[in-house]
Amino acid sequence: MSEITRMVLVLSVIAGVCSAALTSANYLLAPYIDQQTDFYVRGPALARLFDTPAEEVLGNKVVIAHGTGEVPVFFIMEDDQVSRLAVEAVGTGGYGGDLLLMIGIDLINNRLTGMETVSHSETPGLGGRIEEEGFRRQWRGLSLDQPVATTTEGGTIDGISGASVTSQAATRGTNAALDFVRGNRELILAEIAGL
Repeated sequence: MSEITRMVLVLSVIAGVCSAALTSANYLLAPYIDQQTDFYVRGPALARLFDTPAEEVLGNKVVIAHGTGEVPVFFIMEDDQVSRLAVEAVGTGGYGGDLLLMIGIDLINNRLTGMETVSHSETPGLGGRIEEEGFRRQWRGLSLDQPVATTTEGGTIDGISGASVTSQAATRGTNAALDFVRGNRELILAEIAGL
């Protein structure tokens, strides 16, 4: 066997062992990574939507397969009944890219409880104002039966001045979450009941 063939063979074995080790580490650590993501990334949004410490809500989670991905859904129980949901949604087409949102839904009163930003890449001072309480507050109390839209689109949401693209991405994400809940409500409730 030539020297080059031996080196290629040794490097191939080393690469295979390293690949197997990294795959195993990823598989073993995936639940811990998911817990940390929930606590540090989704947790603040959930705490604001449910007005409850995130630690009390994070255990109330189901993941629903949808399309090519999965949708995390968090819930609150009251009197042995699911009363509120927080559904993760993607607001497509923001100025800096897609927005990752958490949409709060009150199933008892058929109303939105709010919209929170999980992550975004919008311009600070413009689209980044999506995080401001004054903008997010507009989602509270909106009916689940009507699409959410900005005033320029005939709706009730006052868009952020200079950031209409971001504002419309937030409404698109909200409507995607509402469509998801309408189409999968029984499945969501069945998954929660099965916990």
